[in-house]
Amino acid sequence: MKKYLMSFAAALCMLSQSVLAAPTGLYDFTAVWADGQFSGQFHYDGAAPFHITSIKGTLADALQSTSIDKITNPDLGDPDAAPASFFSNTKPELAEFAGHDAGFYLTLRDLGASLTLDLAGANGLFDWSGLDETRYISDSALVSFSINQANAADVPEPATALLLFSGMAGMLARRRVKARRA
Repeated sequence: MKKYLMSFAAALCMLSQSVLAAPTGLYDFTAVWADGQFSGQFHYDGAAPFHITSIKGTLADALQSTSIDKITNPDLGDPDAAPASFFSNTKPELAEFAGHDAGFYLTLRDLGASLTLDLAGANGLFDWSGLDETRYISDSALVSFSINQANAADVPEPATALLLFSGMAGMLARRRVKARRA
């Protein structure tokens, strides 16, 4: 009986750890700024240093429509600030300009069961693809966003997993008691 209780306690401990972080996997993401919008997906891994490990989607703004597929994790200099990541297009011909001409910052927050953006962090849109220095977008303000786990129906809720584990532990304990009586 002691083994089963220890196994049950270990399972609950592991489950509680998974409840404290948003599920790893693909998330659908849309964002609207004053001067443009993005629609696509990113891969989230709470164990990775900057959490978003890949991104793919389309940024359409007042200057261009471009594919976003590159992640840069800059040090913004404030150790107390939430870490922001910069997502941009890949343009090898612009290597002298870090290889991109458009992108946006996101400051992601893990709420445990879901993800959101830290609205006090960096979340601006930038596009320097204009023909001259008077046509560019610099730190366009975020207006709205949506983050939803892709294929969420395939991932069991933490409460469902807890119910499953506790039911299995109860069945094992009952079987053990019956075996002793027989």
